[in-house]
Amino acid sequence: MSEDPVSDVMWMVRGAWVTMSIRAGCRLGVFDHLVEPRSAAWLAEATASDVDALTRLLRALTEAGLLEARDDGSYVDSDLGTTLTEGHPSSLRSLALMQSWLPNVATWNHLDDAVRTGASVYERVNGSPPWEHLSAHPEQEVEFNRAMARRADGQVAAIVAGIDLAQTETVVDVGGGRGAMLAGVLRAWPRLTGVVADRPDVAAEADAAFAEAGLSDRAHGVGGDFFQSVPSGADVYFLANVLHDWDDGDCLRILRTVRSAMDAESRLVLVERLLGVPGRTATESRDLAFVDLHMLVMFGARERTMAEYDALLAEAGFAPAELIGPGMSWNLVGTRPAGSSVERR
Repeated sequence: MSEDPVSDVMWMVRGAWVTMSIRAGCRLGVFDHLVEPRSAAWLAEATASDVDALTRLLRALTEAGLLEARDDGSYVDSDLGTTLTEGHPSSLRSLALMQSWLPNVATWNHLDDAVRTGASVYERVNGSPPWEHLSAHPEQEVEFNRAMARRADGQVAAIVAGIDLAQTETVVDVGGGRGAMLAGVLRAWPRLTGVVADRPDVAAEADAAFAEAGLSDRAHGVGGDFFQSVPSGADVYFLANVLHDWDDGDCLRILRTVRSAMDAESRLVLVERLLGVPGRTATESRDLAFVDLHMLVMFGARERTMAEYDALLAEAGFAPAELIGPGMSWNLVGTRPAGSSVERR
């Protein structure tokens, strides 16, 4: 922060401009072209852009720290800008395109209405619920799935650090998308087999991803609706970054579906970023606070504290939960069906 509060707040107000400049840079391929120094004229030809207008965008991205301007008039990605290239493992390019998609931006424009009502405004603004709307836009859904897959490495690291699956045989990742997290878990424990339970089209994508990763003999996707059923009889069930997308009523429906599929000795592990846990950095806490608002405007959902998750789990028929891994970016909440012999021990 500077010593001028007006300037500091003005920068925050203009944050939407920064986001849209990043979006333009991604859509034009600026960051991918500038992995090596290039002139504005060269880049204008490569991107079929007006050289003057492009130079103005490059100047803004440079001021934002995403590019570096060389003395010879060329531009090149900074360390920050490199994270927005298409092949970067962070998938920040997909996240930027997803978050700046017009329906999402239009929804955020009604945050005040969501705060007044405590409910999502997405359907009112865009004409259909968010998941249905996303499915109707395949190109955007691809970006969404890529952006969500970026979480996998951190989630797997938390699981490996927090629980031991050495004696486990089967796991089900409920709502596991294209299977990036499950693939990482299977690599960590080579005797495991696993299933991704998600919408049929997403489960098919998971099958393709497992085949590409050489894991088809140990993992596959199962299409379905996790409000209705999930594969039964697994040793461990994961719900990773799923419940924060739903309000309490829908969370209970999901949890009860999973509970009905579990054996008495099965274990449930939630993988979420919890509010109010010790060890969270200031940057992580700030990010989580805004993600919480995103859950509100998009889904009428929320991030939750440990006590709030524990209450949901108890109502859905689970034993008192254990917080595993405070101090990690991703937190684990472990539990079993209420009344199981493991719980009684």
